Amino acid sequence: MTEQVKTDVELLKRDMELLAGLAEKFDTAIDRLTDVSHSVDKMLVLHEKRLSYQEQQAEIIHSRINDFKREMLEEFRALRRENSEQHKAVGERLDKLEKWRWFVVGAAMALGFLAAQSSIVSKLFH
Repeated sequence: MTEQVKTDVELLKRDMELLAGLAEKFDTAIDRLTDVSHSVDKMLVLHEKRLSYQEQQAEIIHSRINDFKREMLEEFRALRRENSEQHKAVGERLDKLEKWRWFVVGAAMALGFLAAQSSIVSKLFH
């Protein structure tokens, strides 16, 4: 039995050495996983900061676009008002020119009529 006990003890020693080696490998693996976990945490924090910054930039750009849109609409309205005023002024000038033209045409017709009548009248008296 003593020989058997020695063999069993030697087998247990060998198994313990294997378990100790596995424990060291597990410790190393756990340390590496811990380092990877810290690196991932740092990357997540960095990405969250970048996303936050991009969201802020998107809000700023959206605000600028809305401001630009509002300014452009105001400018278009001002241009439309100015255009309407210019059309109205041109229309008034055109009305005055048409009235003057008809006045001149009427006066020319009256003068022509008088001239035509005066030659008839002068023939009657000669």
